[in-house]
Amino acid sequence: MSGFKQVSKAQARRHIAVDERIERMAEAPIELLRREEFVQEISTLWRSAQEKFLLIGRYLVQARLRLAHGEFQAMVENELPFGYQVAYQLRMVAEAVDSGRLPEARLPPSYATVYQLATLNSEQLRLADQSNLIRPDVTRPEIVRFKRDLRSRTIDHVSRREALEIERDRLRDRLAVVEAELAALEDRR
Repeated sequence: MSGFKQVSKAQARRHIAVDERIERMAEAPIELLRREEFVQEISTLWRSAQEKFLLIGRYLVQARLRLAHGEFQAMVENELPFGYQVAYQLRMVAEAVDSGRLPEARLPPSYATVYQLATLNSEQLRLADQSNLIRPDVTRPEIVRFKRDLRSRTIDHVSRREALEIERDRLRDRLAVVEAELAALEDRR
């Protein structure tokens, strides 16, 4: 026997994350002098934040699949540092990336901006891509404007049936959020 204790990957990660010396060294600001240094360091940290949001979303997807519905809801509502709406958006972003609907390498660093893209259907995503809206520097207002334009074009140019189907899908998404919030309230009783 080697004397080494076998631990899971999660336990190993927690051990590494708990080592405060490593954390303090990683978070200690370094002296930067040139514009390029500032750009590189800030960009690196920004990408790291994006990766963390995607990882959080992936963990939320796992938790939703593995935990009982009430247990998941209670965890999100009572134990996480954000509410259900943020958890929902993070999950939707992770699912869109992991399913291949959204290309991770071309996404902006804000989960709220990526969420706006994740709410688009396949045809709308194709149009967004053609309009160069799936890129790292896209802003949330650009996507919101694109969605608004899509709705007005949909009403003007698409058959009434297709417009109703798009609205139905949007309402189903909203209904899922409302039902989850109601379930969370039920679980608290």
